Amino acid sequence: MSQTPDDLQKRVDETNAIFSKLLEKWDRLSPITRDQLTTGINKAYGQAASFQHEYKIARAAEKKLREVVTQVHADVTVGQADSLFAKSIEAKSVTAPTKGDANTLIRKALEQLAGMTGFTPRDNDVRVLDLKITDQNPWPNAGGGYGLSRDVIPLEDILRLAKEELWSLIDDPTRPGAQSLLTWLSGETYSSPLLQSRLRQVQSASKLLGTNPHSSRMLVKDIHGHAGHLRCLTIKIRYASPYLTHKQSQPLNVIFLDEMVFQVHRGMSKSVGINLAKTKYRISDEVDADVFRDFSSSHT
Repeated sequence: MSQTPDDLQKRVDETNAIFSKLLEKWDRLSPITRDQLTTGINKAYGQAASFQHEYKIARAAEKKLREVVTQVHADVTVGQADSLFAKSIEAKSVTAPTKGDANTLIRKALEQLAGMTGFTPRDNDVRVLDLKITDQNPWPNAGGGYGLSRDVIPLEDILRLAKEELWSLIDDPTRPGAQSLLTWLSGETYSSPLLQSRLRQVQSASKLLGTNPHSSRMLVKDIHGHAGHLRCLTIKIRYASPYLTHKQSQPLNVIFLDEMVFQVHRGMSKSVGINLAKTKYRISDEVDADVFRDFSSSHT
């Protein structure tokens, strides 16, 4: 017999009670026990935050009436297998404070998207790493720690460091999962049966189809304008607490950075590379929280 909501709620209440009672005894705990308790609470919190992130991704797709499957091909798989917009998503949430903690989750997600840990995305799915960064973790900047604020650096530096850090994790010869994923991306042949004529270019769905102006999904296009699948890795970095930054040319204008999106794929005549596709940020606290500035970048 499966567990009922009441059974699960009882476990949640008991978990809260266990941690609360131990925290009340903090002054009487030995240093070793304090360390154990701290680790236990942080692990429980991290798992809960990751599940919440995964749930919100699945729920957002369901609200758009898209087909959703969880824990089969990836954490969340959206869309039918033959859809141009089908994707398999590894949803991660880093609640630990350092740049290295974030990189650990990125490495794990890359291995999962490569099919190294039990899940294997479908052939034509875009493989998506969706990382939510909580509190004041400074990724991609160095450092970090509990109680420490992020160092303020220009937006241009954040975008550059993020791109460099992600590529170093993807193109890592010491990580079999990363190399397997890179091999998959490099194996793009542009031989989709939907595309019978000579291909002309790789283009974002927003430019090619015009159906979603915010989509950075990459497709291949033939000389007649027909679209086909492209092997692609999308990396979305979200900041739960916006990263306070500024542009180099306007150091006094505060920017609230919320999101960065990168696309990793093979170009028509070159090897696999990583591109900054989109950022979302707000300028000053006078701008409504739901109004974002988006921009695209063709930098390689």
